[in-house]
Amino acid sequence: MYKLFILLLATVVYLTACNTKTNKGENANSNAPMDSIKSINEILKADIAWDSLSALNSAEGWLSFYTDDAIMMPPGEKVCIDKVSRAVSIKNMFATPGVSMRFQGTKIEVSKSGELGYSTGVYQFKSKDATGKEALETGKFCETWKKQADGSWKCIVDIWNADPAN
Repeated sequence: MYKLFILLLATVVYLTACNTKTNKGENANSNAPMDSIKSINEILKADIAWDSLSALNSAEGWLSFYTDDAIMMPPGEKVCIDKVSRAVSIKNMFATPGVSMRFQGTKIEVSKSGELGYSTGVYQFKSKDATGKEALETGKFCETWKKQADGSWKCIVDIWNADPAN
């Protein structure tokens, strides 16, 4: 019985010692939540800047938020997998008569590694048809962001689609 008691006591001491090391390791990464908050704020700032350039109908400004190999999935179009197809799509969008494209992120999360994040939100797209009648499209988007070597964030996957018509 005494040997069993010693064995149990040794097991408890061993497990407690292992648990203490784990806790110390977790405490060593106590800056991780602050890093996540910083990254979330950086993505939010980039998304707001992107929307600001959208308000100016700046196709070149819009395109500058993508990596060279980004994938873009605009509504009603084929997937854009290269710079040329993205440029054609965005330039056509901003060439639409009476165009106004605005969007706002509603949720941003960042991976534990701090290298990837995503933003979801809503958009409004206004335009005029051939007769001059104004059209309004509302919808939602999801952007996948990747931290670049220079510390900036760029979009690597962008998809948006329209809500059902009323």
